[in-house]
Amino acid sequence: MTTPTTLTEYAHLVLTTSDAIQKSEITKKAVKEWQEGKIKEVGNTPPVDDPARPSSVVILPPNKMPKRGAGTPANRLAMLHSLVHIENSAIDLSWDIIIRYVRYDMPKEFYDDFVQIAGEEAKHFTLLNNRMKDLGASYGDLPAHEGLWESAKDTAGCLYARLAIEHMVHEARGLDITPNTIEKFKAGGDKETALLLAAILQEEVTHVSAGLKWFKYLCSLSSPPREPIKYFIETVRKYFHGLLKPPFNTDLRTTAGMSSDWYLPLTTPPASSSADSSSSSSS
Repeated sequence: MTTPTTLTEYAHLVLTTSDAIQKSEITKKAVKEWQEGKIKEVGNTPPVDDPARPSSVVILPPNKMPKRGAGTPANRLAMLHSLVHIENSAIDLSWDIIIRYVRYDMPKEFYDDFVQIAGEEAKHFTLLNNRMKDLGASYGDLPAHEGLWESAKDTAGCLYARLAIEHMVHEARGLDITPNTIEKFKAGGDKETALLLAAILQEEVTHVSAGLKWFKYLCSLSSPPREPIKYFIETVRKYFHGLLKPPFNTDLRTTAGMSSDWYLPLTTPPASSSADSSSSSSS
């Protein structure tokens, strides 16, 4: 294996590594080398169509995934397996945003932020994967879905859309639902997993902040500048399938920089759609 000499070469290596633990360890090495200045160039390695996945992980369509609650140890383990898969996917998403949008000529601080996020996702994967092993299970024991990566493919042609959908919709949704997940593990007597998720949640707030920061930055570069909230709403309506669903964790969203003006309008159809629907039903 040739040692990467640019950031995008590291991104390509991570994305083409199927073993999830190796993927995580390569990420940690890349983060260290970038932050220490050993890797200085972003590079221009082409992106990959799809990330490599462990052969042991059976991928199902999201609507074919088994429905599980959280009331039994088996169901909580299934929930933990799902979280491990999400963190593995999040590693790939962090590197994909680095390798895919080089043409936007983003400043070094953009790469600093997403390298940091990649490192945190690798840490989250390691923590949750080790916890799952402690409970007698392995990544791949249960099926998983690629809903997050499908969203990434849908937004592959537009950095605005990638930031909006992956970081300001999906990751912000994580801020909404993770506290309830923590309570489910506590109620089941698994305080150790609950503590891990609580620590992870605090770092996920900064991932939403990064998406917001760079979305607003891109808006400021447009000629004329775009109004960020208005353009975010337009972008989400174009690329996200469906409406945003409450309840929202307003405290954590506000901490991340997202006031309700960003997301409450997306809980209802646009006015024209509502009008069209009313017209159709009355005719």
